[in-house]
Amino acid sequence: MGIIKIFFLLPSKRKFLQNFANNDQLKAQAEQVWRQLDALSLIQLILTAVLGIGLAIYYYTRYNEMPGRHYKIKHWCLWAAMAFVLSLIGTAIIEYVLITTHIKSGLASLYWLCALNNAIYCLILYFLTSLVWCNFGRTNAYKFLKF
Repeated sequence: MGIIKIFFLLPSKRKFLQNFANNDQLKAQAEQVWRQLDALSLIQLILTAVLGIGLAIYYYTRYNEMPGRHYKIKHWCLWAAMAFVLSLIGTAIIEYVLITTHIKSGLASLYWLCALNNAIYCLILYFLTSLVWCNFGRTNAYKFLKF
């Protein structure tokens, strides 16, 4: 697919495969892991987009319509942190469950770098959705991002 190239925290495929250069069987399995990770990258990005955009929309709509003073920056940051953590954990779960391999070590850092990358993208989407919502959407939340 090639989508994996936008994961800026991951090493290059060549650099990743160098770890397994001494054993042809492990190298072939590592190439299979890379292909599986590349195939899952679209699902991971969709999860990230749904969480980042969805939680921002929920914050500006239903959450701020509840009784109480939810429009403070502290609550906005709490929802941003939840988006970050849910994206991080969700991506890691997808990788650990759906990638099948016989390699016993050396993959955890790859998986967590990919998950961290998605969590950063989720924060960016949360912020951009908030920026758009504050400038064009209706909400009773404090519009601290309004221009």
